[in-house]
Amino acid sequence: MIGQTIQHYRIVEKLGGGGMGVVYKAEDTRLHRFVALKFLPEKFASDEQALLRFRREAQAASALNHPNICTIYDVGEAPLRAGDAESSRSFIVMEFMEGQTLKHEIAGKPMPMERVLSLGVEIADALETAHAKGIIHRDIKPANIFVTSLNVPSGTTNLETRRRAKVLDFGLAKLTHAGADQRTQSIGAGADGSFEDTLSAPGTMLGTVTYMSPEQIRGEELDPRSDIFSFGAVLYEMCTGRAAFDGTTVGAIFDSILHKDVAPAMELNPAVPPELELTVRKALEKDRALRYQSASEMRADLARTLRDTQAGRAPSFFAATMLTASRARPKWRKIGAVIGGMALAAAVVWRLVTGGWLWPSRAHALNNGDSVVLTDFVNSTGDDVFNDTLREAVATKMEQSPFVQILSDEKMNATLRDMKRPAGEKLDATAARDLCQRAGSKAVLGGSIGMLGSHYVIKLNATNCLTGDSLAREIAEAGKKEDVLAAIDKEASKVRERLGESLQSIQQYDTPLQQATTNSLDALKQYSVAGRIQRERGDQAAIPYLNAALSIDPDFTLVHAALGLVYSNTGQNGLADEQFTQAFNNRARLSDREKFAVSSFYYSEVTGDVEQARQQYEAWGEAYPWDIPPHSNLAAEDGFVGRYDEAVAECEKALKLASVAGIVYGDEIQMYSFEGRLNEAKAAYQRAAANKVEDPFIRTVVYGLAFLDGDTAEMQKQADWALGKQGWEDILFSYESDTEAFGGRLAKARALSAQAAASARKAGEGETAALWQINEALREAEFGNEAQARTQANAALKLAPTRDVRTLAALVFARIGGADEAEKMAAELEKRNPKNTTLNNYWIAVIRGSIQVKANNPAKAVETLESAKAYELGDPAPEVEFGGFLYPAFVRGQAYLVLHQTNEAAAEFQKLIDHRGLVANGPLEPLAHLELARTYAASGDKDKARSAYVDFFAMWKEADAGIPVLKQAKIEYGKLR
Repeated sequence: MIGQTIQHYRIVEKLGGGGMGVVYKAEDTRLHRFVALKFLPEKFASDEQALLRFRREAQAASALNHPNICTIYDVGEAPLRAGDAESSRSFIVMEFMEGQTLKHEIAGKPMPMERVLSLGVEIADALETAHAKGIIHRDIKPANIFVTSLNVPSGTTNLETRRRAKVLDFGLAKLTHAGADQRTQSIGAGADGSFEDTLSAPGTMLGTVTYMSPEQIRGEELDPRSDIFSFGAVLYEMCTGRAAFDGTTVGAIFDSILHKDVAPAMELNPAVPPELELTVRKALEKDRALRYQSASEMRADLARTLRDTQAGRAPSFFAATMLTASRARPKWRKIGAVIGGMALAAAVVWRLVTGGWLWPSRAHALNNGDSVVLTDFVNSTGDDVFNDTLREAVATKMEQSPFVQILSDEKMNATLRDMKRPAGEKLDATAARDLCQRAGSKAVLGGSIGMLGSHYVIKLNATNCLTGDSLAREIAEAGKKEDVLAAIDKEASKVRERLGESLQSIQQYDTPLQQATTNSLDALKQYSVAGRIQRERGDQAAIPYLNAALSIDPDFTLVHAALGLVYSNTGQNGLADEQFTQAFNNRARLSDREKFAVSSFYYSEVTGDVEQARQQYEAWGEAYPWDIPPHSNLAAEDGFVGRYDEAVAECEKALKLASVAGIVYGDEIQMYSFEGRLNEAKAAYQRAAANKVEDPFIRTVVYGLAFLDGDTAEMQKQADWALGKQGWEDILFSYESDTEAFGGRLAKARALSAQAAASARKAGEGETAALWQINEALREAEFGNEAQARTQANAALKLAPTRDVRTLAALVFARIGGADEAEKMAAELEKRNPKNTTLNNYWIAVIRGSIQVKANNPAKAVETLESAKAYELGDPAPEVEFGGFLYPAFVRGQAYLVLHQTNEAAAEFQKLIDHRGLVANGPLEPLAHLELARTYAASGDKDKARSAYVDFFAMWKEADAGIPVLKQAKIEYGKLR
């Protein structure tokens, strides 16, 4: 047929052919454009059933005008001569597309996730349109979806040139009002003309077997949810490169679809976002009542995941992460926005409920997931109280929406570096528009304040960053300075509506700005400045500005919450508890996201109730699935009680949301280290390095990893890096002191502990200094230096008698025989902290178990330590060093040894040796070897005893000679010889 002209279509070339169609490229000589002609094969020219399907395809597709559905232009008949007989051959005229089918695009390999999501949104959009017209496709499969070629001229930014999905072949389509019989012959040719022999045999139900819904297989009446199941199978294949349901026979495939769950896509392809995993699973529900009920519902979830993937979002306030310049207690770090929207560097990413911007006489200009760059306010009033302040107010108001997201500082600064601009630079309109384009954002939201007579005029304006066209504009007046925040409150709510957010959403998430923040511009000014200072100089430097804000407005709840976080991050946990409690008591003033954050930190940090904290984090993460802290901090809670697999999973969720989150990498490295999974810990570190993530916290945990790996050069490298870095060198000094003590080099350990405490005091962190002192006291107690231990414990209590310091001081006194002091402190701690999970079940159990061992009541000690079994493999606060845990097992082993239950005692001491990741460079591992030697000696096994003593002496080959526990060990060993 090449070269023939049929009607006004000149055949140019054959594109494909197969079971149900032969497709040619043709030139429309009237309109001078290329089209595709799909001919019914000659063998079916007189087949009524084939003709019916062919006509159905043309009728169904022609009724649908959508950019993601192949357009049907016309139908026609071509003359066909067979000998002396004449007949006709039907054909359909379709739009001509360059590209390939999704089947060829997948080609047995997973597709990039952003392409999966963008194409998935378009396919769902097409199905939504078809279903709205009463059309069910009934044969959704990769071969029936076309992906147009990407043909982008150099330098263009026209979005219409990108790759686009097109749903094809409505030959099996059903009009829901027609009530057609479901059990008719199926000829499963794809749009590319291919014939799927074993997957679509004649005489089976309509559709292609591998992609059939359960109700198709059962021959039931179909509705749009059948297409959703088939689409779920297509998405699964796009994610993994494998068919969701396969088998060597049709029966095996049917059995798989009807009765078996697919393997998690994330197991086959770790790049699959967890949200997409959930979307695929919901689409593949075998019970259609539990499946997505509409394509629009599925499209919304895909669009949300696409938006989050493109934005690399990081939330604000506690929902925003403090991914830079944040410093915490030595191990797990709780993360959250630090100070209101202050973690917002320059951009805000907005998910728009209805899919775009709204302006009079305009259609929506943006789609769901488009990002918006928020610029600094132009202040022409001459009053510097408005500098930073109004931008902070707008950010706080906007972020109340559950659809708001914030780009992390790292992503923002990376874009600024590409622009040859300094990180953290304030953005004027020109720079913001440039950044907007480079970051792939779609609009810039800016504002200004000026004077009109004695009135203040406030303007907000959203512009398209490509064209400069105005998309939304609001103007308000305020009669006096005190009314400016109220004016912004109303103005920002109107902008949210113009941006496309539904009125229902705005009404639900619209806490008045003065309630959520403050009535005082001066207080808000200090709060805003604190944010900038924190980003530039760290947590400690922000504290004076936050305190200044509180001195102006003591009821500024966000400041209490922010102070709690920065105090916690600088190891000042007593002060943090006070601020978190104040914020919690006034949480009714806050927006929903901030309530979740404040409640989570209150239960985690103040009451210590792990389960309550977990519930809050889970609820927070469910309500705001793009927020990072619910996942990262839930990982911390799991780590406290030894649920390391769950903790790693939460870290991975957080890293999918923000691959540049240094805090999360640090936590993940540390968790793997605690479990002794050093190769995986190193791999996590390498991933952080590959993503160019630099975070001080990572350096502290890498020191611990290097210790476990015996890499002294790496340990020294991290210790050298910390020198002179206020807020960090004290941690590394203390870690080094533990390492020296691990080898029995006590004099060096004492000197380094003194340096750690001095460095913390110099940084203004008194409680941290006290923790380094109590860490030294506990070490001295275990080594037998009781007087030194008591002196250091009392000094720490005098410096900062907080809960954590008192807990460890009580343990010190219990270990050196100060039963009355220890019990009094334990009882007081128990009374004041009745719901603290790790304090009551771990630390107080260890304190009282130690008291009983010293009192020669070993059976009572074992009984007392029973509650610790569920938590002893965890990483419980208070956190004073990289390792040094498994205290319950150590004390229980000593109790069993006194009871002469040597097998049980040996098993407990062996736990410490087998779990080096938890004990790390704390003093208990070498001492466990010593106690194991004593246990073997008590059992009469002198050979094992001598071997264990030799192990201990090898670890302490450079130990200071005067350590009491070492002197005693040498005496015991001498008796064995």
